[in-house]
Amino acid sequence: MLVINTKRMLVAAPVIFAVALPKSGVALGGIPLNTIYLLIVATFPILFIKGMLGTGQLARQDRYSIYIWMMAPFWALFIAVTTLNGIDSVGMYFGYVMALVVVPIFFYVWSKQLPADSIQYLLGCLRNCIRFAVAFGLFLFVLKIATGQYFSIPALTTTFGAEKTLESRMNDRGGIFKLFSTYNNGNIYAVCMIMLVPIYTVIEKNRLWVVALMLSIMLTLSRTAWALLLIYCVFEYLVFNKAISVKKLILICFALCLVVPGIVGLLGMMGKDMTFLFDSNLGGRAAYLDYFFDAGFISSTPLYWSYEIPYVSIAEFMGLIGLVPFLMFFSNIVIARSLFDVTRPVSRAACIGCVMYGVATFSDAALVLVPTFIIYSLLVMLSFSE
Repeated sequence: MLVINTKRMLVAAPVIFAVALPKSGVALGGIPLNTIYLLIVATFPILFIKGMLGTGQLARQDRYSIYIWMMAPFWALFIAVTTLNGIDSVGMYFGYVMALVVVPIFFYVWSKQLPADSIQYLLGCLRNCIRFAVAFGLFLFVLKIATGQYFSIPALTTTFGAEKTLESRMNDRGGIFKLFSTYNNGNIYAVCMIMLVPIYTVIEKNRLWVVALMLSIMLTLSRTAWALLLIYCVFEYLVFNKAISVKKLILICFALCLVVPGIVGLLGMMGKDMTFLFDSNLGGRAAYLDYFFDAGFISSTPLYWSYEIPYVSIAEFMGLIGLVPFLMFFSNIVIARSLFDVTRPVSRAACIGCVMYGVATFSDAALVLVPTFIIYSLLVMLSFSE
């Protein structure tokens, strides 16, 4: 007899549709209705009412609640400025509201319903979902090289009814296509997996899977991903590791002997040379930095777009006044007080993941694209879990 554990299913579902199957869903009129957003919208009112009428934990002041209150000025400013200036893209406005308002509050409310044993179950689901994303990504990457074709399951691994094909989603690097798994875009996969690397190294006992994750990030052919992965490895395994042995140094040197020629080989396959790694044009992003430098204190421009560098979007559509409130989204790194606390490995790893995304925002943040800020908010929740 099949027995369904509803509580565990409700814990697993957000992780599955955020990490393993983020692009599942349908597109109506060109607007994607991803399963994870539908799930959040459907369950949020129930969780909120249950939290208010049940244990009353939503009213309890703790570090997580302080973090949520720290973002209130940004929300108020965003709503006020966009209301005054108008909205030129309803879909884009919906993306901002979901990513920057609804999703952070959802994870805060959800966290109040999760006992300690549910957190452990969530981490197990997260480990398996990352494994799936990595394995499916490597499979697609090899399949494309071998056959020239992709495999997809509409409404599950891709958004059913989406206007763009997998080949047309900016995944082509000179004839070789980026690894993107179920994320449908190499840059989105890269920035999300970079965030998850620190916590994955904590919850994954099989080191081969960790290596596979790092390999999949390399195969996204993203300079930002390569740089962030290098930064993480240097700081985590060299700067902050007090127990560096001769064996570990030998392993690091061996890894470098594999990685450096690997990067050179990938550059050759893309028809690029080493200058590709030091592109002063930032992959075309430098062209719109003028929007940032020309921005006024308060914007009068209707919201219509989201740039790869979120500070440009904030400056153009909110004004320079929005920059400091926006930085409060990263305040959990300080408030959680676990960044250097090795006795709280999950919380510490989640904070490091948030730091990695903070660095990524200066190049390619994919701010309002599913599932970037969902995964970031999940890590915020886990940073307060210990």
